[in-house]
Parts: sequence; structure tokens; C-alpha cells
Amino acid sequence: METRNREPREAGRHSAAGIDPAVEWAAAVLGLRPEALGIGWEREREWSRVRRLDRPGGRRAWLKQVPDGLHAEAALTSILARAGVPGALPVLAAEPSEGWLLLPDGGPTLSEALGDGEADGGAALAGPWEETLRGYARLQRAAEAHVDELLAAGVPDLRPEALPELAERLVFEDAPELAHLLPLWEADAACLAASGIRPSVQHEDLHPGNVFASSLTAFDWGDASVSHPWQSLTVAVQEPWELTAQKVYLREWGRDPGDPRTAAELAAARRLGCVGRAASWARVRDAVGVPLRFGNPVAGWLARGEDW
Repeated sequence: METRNREPREAGRHSAAGIDPAVEWAAAVLGLRPEALGIGWEREREWSRVRRLDRPGGRRAWLKQVPDGLHAEAALTSILARAGVPGALPVLAAEPSEGWLLLPDGGPTLSEALGDGEADGGAALAGPWEETLRGYARLQRAAEAHVDELLAAGVPDLRPEALPELAERLVFEDAPELAHLLPLWEADAACLAASGIRPSVQHEDLHPGNVFASSLTAFDWGDASVSHPWQSLTVAVQEPWELTAQKVYLREWGRDPGDPRTAAELAAARRLGCVGRAASWARVRDAVGVPLRFGNPVAGWLARGEDW
């Protein structure tokens, strides 16, 4: 991606003057000349650039570009789609070495279609969110078989055994005042390692704004990792109306939400999910920097690690 304040890469694809290499690539995939594509809605952030490509006849595709250091998303989504994992995001094409991802139009998100839950206490979202987490759990269970391939493709390794060392590094670098949480997180990691739940893909930022309303398919896997799958609930379940969806999710793993062991493992996963979110922000910072408007999200997420 052409990010602000970055020097152009010396290696990589090159195009004629005035033609974006990523758009040229996407046009070739779609069987069109670049000038036949209309560039619609566009959002550029430090860590990604997303553009709607309007094709003749009203059809749309979406082009996402991410900078060096954050290329794993393209590999992850293409691996899951190619493997036929149920609920995986459809992919038209991916170029992981460039950080390019071409996707079909998925329509509005749950948030766009049903609101954010504030006006009606989540009444409209509650049912769809239950179905979303049910399907997401099934995706994670099916993706267990592809963990080695995902790790080899560069998806971050946040499995329980890796988390204590990661947490210590993040605390040392960003929040030494939270050192008292390290023994708790170490115990949490041991709890999850002994849970019998195998590592799988973990979205890290699963919320109604990252799920298509028509298919209940999760997208925007840029923060994803391989970890204990229940760490997803740190973000996915934060409001009272989402608690029933959490129970639905746990039952997909064959667990009784009211069982004390399940409750202990859930608490451990939610606390360590904060370490995972801090780690995702650290990756962004290392790749492109974190804008001042976000403060220090690494320390902020670590501090939330004692909330559960």
C-alpha cells in the first residue's frame, strides 16, 4: 500500500506512469482494462487502504492493500477460502507478497443494516449476533486443521504457550506499571493450554461492523492470529445483549456455559484476549506507526487485562 511518509519500495511490481499497480492487478483479475474500473468509496488509514471498484454493469469488487509487515491477512483469507472452510470470506484473488486482496461485494454490514445496538439495547442485533457466533465457532473448528499452514504463511502465533513471553515484552516496552499482571496472565495461559481446546484462527476484532448482514460472514481479518479461539470473545462480547450469543458460541465447543471450569477458561481467554489486542496494535506500530489520536493502544489494552 502507498502509505503516507513511507519511501517507495525498490522491489515489487511496476506499472506505467499514472496507473496504480494494485488496481492494474485487480483489473487483470476481473478481465478488464484499468480505465474501465470506477473507483468508488475509498478509505485510507495508516494500516490499510480499501477501495470499491465499480465494474461495468453495476457489479462491485473491493480492493484492500496493506503495507509491509501486515501482509498475513491476504494469505489467511485465501488459505481459508481455498480450503473451503465453512463461513470463510470469499476471495476473488490474493497477492500475499504485495499485501493485495480482491473481494466480491458482501453488501452492508450488520451495523449498517441494524444499527449499533445503542438505540434499542441490542434488540435488533441479538438474534443475528447469536447466529454469527455460532457460524464463527464452526469456522474456527474447521480451521484447526490448517493451523500449520496459517503459521507458515506468517499469521501471528499467539498460542497459549507463546503468550507469557509476549505479555512480558509488551509490558516491559509499554506499561511497566502493569507487571503485577504477568503472573495472572501466565496462569491464564496454562489454563488455556490445558483446556483441551485446540488453537485455531482468531479474528481479534469481531464486532457487527466487521460482519456482512446478508451472509453473517466476518471480514477484515487484518488483526487475526492463531491462538486459543475463545480469545475472540474479548471483543465479540462486551454488551449485555451479547451474552446469549456467548452461550451459543460456547455450546458449539461442547461446553456448558454454567460449568465452573468453562467459566474459568472463559475468564482466562478474555483476559488474554486483551494481550492479543495489544499485540495487534504493536504489530501496526512496528509496521507503520500509530497515529497520535489513538494514544497508546498497546498499554490501553494491556490495562484492560484485569477487567475479567
